[in-house]
Order: sequence, then structure tokens, then C-alpha cells
Amino acid sequence: MGYDRSTFLFAQVYPKAKTTISGRGKVSFMKISVFGLGYVGVVTCAILAQRHSVIGVDINPVKVEMINRGISPIIENGVAALLEGGIRKKSLEATLDNEYAVINSQVSILCVGTPADGSGQHDLTSLYNVFSQIAHALKRKKDYHLVVLRSTVPPGTTEHFRRLFFDGLDVGICFNPEFLREGSAVNDYLAPPFILAACDDQRAEHLIRELYDGISGELIMTSFQEAELTKIVRNIFHALKIVFANEVGRFCERFGIDGEKVMDLICLDRKLSISEKYLRPGFAYGGSCIPKDLGSFLTLARKNGMNLPLIEAIEVSNDRHLQMAIDKILACDKRKIGFIGLSFKKGTDDLRSSPYVKLVKTFVDRGFIVKVYDPSVHLASLLGVNKHVVETELPNLAEILCREIAEVMDSEVIVLNHDLAIDHYLQKDHMVIDLRSIMG
Repeated sequence: MGYDRSTFLFAQVYPKAKTTISGRGKVSFMKISVFGLGYVGVVTCAILAQRHSVIGVDINPVKVEMINRGISPIIENGVAALLEGGIRKKSLEATLDNEYAVINSQVSILCVGTPADGSGQHDLTSLYNVFSQIAHALKRKKDYHLVVLRSTVPPGTTEHFRRLFFDGLDVGICFNPEFLREGSAVNDYLAPPFILAACDDQRAEHLIRELYDGISGELIMTSFQEAELTKIVRNIFHALKIVFANEVGRFCERFGIDGEKVMDLICLDRKLSISEKYLRPGFAYGGSCIPKDLGSFLTLARKNGMNLPLIEAIEVSNDRHLQMAIDKILACDKRKIGFIGLSFKKGTDDLRSSPYVKLVKTFVDRGFIVKVYDPSVHLASLLGVNKHVVETELPNLAEILCREIAEVMDSEVIVLNHDLAIDHYLQKDHMVIDLRSIMG
């Protein structure tokens, strides 16, 4: 006997799953309800129905009828065939009845829309209503039930709804953000860079691992708020990249330069440009290159009447980050401040445009008792611009620069600018401000 269509679809969707030619075998089977038959919900139903029993739920009767007829309400490569296969082998159905879906499933996956409201925030009204309906239905169940939230929500939402609706019920909750792109959603579901989930108990985590068994991509367990914010930040980062490339493109067009070629060359650099470098929270940028080149680029753009708001905002944001550090140190309300690191990054004596020089100068000028330790900075060996920086910005550096790290430790506040081994020297009464930035 050859493959039937359902088995062929199963093999396509779960290539790593252990199965026999008939579609049966050593595979996990679940009864799943999917709330919200929009883009994410339909894709989720179509894929999960190749392995599990799935009930799709929506308030729109047209969508429900289309699903039950095996017709996809969205246009997306591969989804129509998967939906048709699910209906044919009776592993997929759709309903308007929330309670029916909950009672007849062990896992409820929420793909409810959270559009922007009038103020720009996520509108959680529909999600609130679905949580309320699920909670009402769960009061009739005795068995453990898992609620998986995939909707995009502000940090803290999942835990808030957990307390609001499920206290006293035998319910687990998981936040499992989706990262699907229209046009490649099936492939994105089956071959993600990673799978992110936050669960409130071990039973929930076990079910999530079973749910993704056979899907490629590492399953990363994290906290609820980290998972919620990661979804949002990822989209912001995509927007940032698009706008940056477009601003570079506008600049290039003005000067007759091939912007596509410039960005192709940027993307070839996998060591720094397209990598994890410079993508860790830390301190402000500095050094001889970045500030100079940014300033020159913007000056040229302005002279030619160009408006590049994203790139223009870089320096503004960098200055605000410096001011934030100043405010943190001032909030300690102490007079003796010790700084670990002065050059713009560890392992160099380059003081040009160092944000740490600006930081130290601020507190020297305000009359604080300041001490600095940087094993790479030696006054006797400073030449050229570095020497000029000292003469103009920190003329008293000889008085505050310590030869040994222990000399800084009688300060009340220790400001960590560079990643140096100082844990041995820290005391319980030290107030520590960690500004360390991964630059390199």
C-alpha cells in the first residue's frame, strides 16, 4: 500500500517524528483547541492537525464554515493542502462554541488578535474575553488543562491574566510567541531559529515539549516577561533595520552611489555588522571612529538638505545614555566615587571621545572625590590626541589616577566601566554601578 495524502502531509510537516507508513506509531497525540482563526491561528490549526486532533474556534461564522469545508480563509503557501488533509482525515474541525472546544481538548492555544488601540497600546479586549470564556468552561473540567498564549502582549500580561482568571483552577499557562512571516509561515513554523516558551509549572513545560516534538529548532525556556518582550523587541529590531537601510539608500541616491551594493558589503561582514557584537546592553559608544564618522555623515547629509531622522537620533540617544549613568551615580548620594576604566574600551589607552572620560569629568567638575583605575592608561606614555584629551578634559588626572586597584576601593561608590577582575576587592558596603559595555 502506498502513501495516502494525509500521511504524505504528515511526513512533510513532521519529518523528525517517529511514525509508520500509516501515520500511526510512536508519536504524541493531543487534543488541542485553537482560539482565533486569523493568520496565526489558521496556520497553527493546519500544521497541528497533521498530528493531533484540533478544534479551531472563532466568533466569525464564515471562517468556521470555511474551515469545516476544508477551505483556507487565508492565502498562504501550503496551508490550503494541510487544511484539506486535516478535514479529510477528520483531525480538524471548527466551531463557534468556546465551551465545546475547551471541554474536548487538553490544550488551548490562543492566537487572538491584539491590535493597536487609539493610544498606540495593544488592545487586549478580545483576549480578555477569550480568557474569561475559557475560565468559565474550565470550571466544568476536572482534568488538568494547559492554556498557551501566542498573541503579542505587553510584558506582565500573561501572569496578570493567570492570576485574574485561573486562580484555584487546575490550569497551567504558557506564553509561546509566534515568529511567523506572511508568505513563509509554514516553513517558519517548522524550521524556526528557536522556539521560545515560558511556563508556570512542570506539567506545562512537559506538554509544550511534546507539542514541539518533531519540529526543528531549539526550545528555550525563559521567564514570562522576557518571552513577551522578546516578541516585541524582535519586531522593533526588524523595523530599525529596514529604516536604517532605507536612510542609507536615500543618502546613496543623493550622491549617485549604489545603495544596494553598499548594504550588500555591510551584510558580508558576519564578524561585526551582522552578528551579536554591539547588541548587548551596556554603556555609550565612543572612540576615534564611530563619533567622527557619524558626525561627518550627518554633516554631509544636512549640507545637501537631507532628513535622516533615525541616524540623526543616534547621537541624541547616546548622550541620553551617558546622562542616565550620571543620574544613577548621583542617586547614590555619596561623595567618594571610584571608576574602574577610563579609556573608551578595555585593553587600550585610547581616550578619544571616551564616554568614560566625560563621565569622570562630570564628577570632577562637580567637586566629588574621584579616583580612577585603568591598567592600560599611563600618563607618561600618552601622546598626541590622547595627551590633548587629558590636558583639556582631565588636567588633574595625575592626582586621581591610581596605580593599583586597591587604591580605588576606599571609595563609597564603585563604577564599573571596564570588565576587570575586581570581585575580590569589593566590600559589602560598596555601592556598585555596573556600566560595562561589550565593545570589541
